[in-house]
Amino acid sequence: MTKVLRTLAIAIAVPAIAMVALASPAAADPPLLNGTYGSSDGDPYNVWTIATSCGPTGCAGTVTSNAGWSTPTTFSGGRWNFTVSKPGGLTCDDGHYEPAVVSMSVDPATLAGVLSSDSNFGCAGGIVTQSPFQLQKLA
Repeated sequence: MTKVLRTLAIAIAVPAIAMVALASPAAADPPLLNGTYGSSDGDPYNVWTIATSCGPTGCAGTVTSNAGWSTPTTFSGGRWNFTVSKPGGLTCDDGHYEPAVVSMSVDPATLAGVLSSDSNFGCAGGIVTQSPFQLQKLA
């Protein structure tokens, strides 16, 4: 009887131990950005209200500025990313208009960001630049 119980215990324990050992860790949601944020230099004309959440299909949200624009944001590469576009924001040398487009990326843990833009936006001859910025949570 002891041999039967020992065999039964091993038969139950081995698969259970294997399942625990092979189980992948649960994927944690990334840090969310929710609240009011401003630049660390205290610029009162550069305040954003950010609302983000994660669901089964990924993480997304909205960034709204006190300058009057609002844009969607998505989480990828460990950062919250969004683009702001102002139609007809620049007149090219040949007279046609191109939108002024600025892309931003924010690390949710440090609130360090990178702003990327083309000096001529969609016009010929532009240079893409990247500038760091630092957010701080205001509320």
